Amino acid sequence: MGIEWKEKYPRKIKPAYSDLLEFFQPEIRELFLRFDGEMRGRFDVRNKNHRYLPTAGWAYGYGRNYGCELLSVTIRNDGFCVSGTTVHDEDSLRVALEKADRAYRDGYEERYAAICAKKRAGQIERSKKRTAREKTEMSELAGNIDSDKLNRFKWNKKVSRNDLYRLYQGEAKGLLDGELLDEVGLTFYLRCKQAKDVRECMDKGQIICHHCGAILSAGRVSRDNKPINCDCGYSYTYREYRRNCNSVNMPGGRASPVFDSFLDKWPRCGDANEKMLLIDWIVHECHVTLMSGEKGRSVCINLIEGSLKQISELLTKIAYA
Repeated sequence: MGIEWKEKYPRKIKPAYSDLLEFFQPEIRELFLRFDGEMRGRFDVRNKNHRYLPTAGWAYGYGRNYGCELLSVTIRNDGFCVSGTTVHDEDSLRVALEKADRAYRDGYEERYAAICAKKRAGQIERSKKRTAREKTEMSELAGNIDSDKLNRFKWNKKVSRNDLYRLYQGEAKGLLDGELLDEVGLTFYLRCKQAKDVRECMDKGQIICHHCGAILSAGRVSRDNKPINCDCGYSYTYREYRRNCNSVNMPGGRASPVFDSFLDKWPRCGDANEKMLLIDWIVHECHVTLMSGEKGRSVCINLIEGSLKQISELLTKIAYA
């Protein structure tokens, strides 16, 4: 029969999804993948709520956000168990899916909608309280600091959609505009560079003054949100500094390797052809992340000006023209 699931993966060893698939015999794995696909396609629930059960070992709950679970699956040597049915062949798979369908029709959408509504109401109430508190804090700061020099940010601009399209049009006609090429490439570079410098400083509890470039220590005020004063006369609050950096979509996050790669390669480009190839590479990365459908912001929104819809239209035009 082979080693039991609970023995192979005790409480302290949480298996990855690939480990789960590897545990199954080929025919059971195929049945599970079909079940998994049906759960996603028919009920819009995913294998996301993992927990350890003393009697069965690691189990997998199918549900949505906020822990709204439709059903759970436990693992056996001869199959996987869904609501008391061990799936090991076509007939048992059909029975398991029928049980899933009954559970779904038994008010699942209504329960999920109610949970979402409650969560939204709580978020709205918390946002109101936070906004009122922050307004009071800023009013108190304004009495002691020149408001014209408080939280005045200057982020490097994004690349113009019009400039990017004109660059590609010229290149396609064999009339590459060298000045426009440098303008587009340098804009990409400076925005990535500022974002990298700023985020690295914030990770160390520091900020960079946007007016003189001085590096200022946030220290404890990053938690208290007290003003950080620069000798040049400008002041910042750490909360607004970080929040503003994120709100204007400065590059960072999971796509950092893309931005860092461009930063490394742009200064080493020797001629117009190398520059155009590098720009085309990062535009391609923008298009790929936009089309991937993965959760999270696309790289394009960090680097190109405009709404997501406007950028999407531009990148599609460039990619398929």
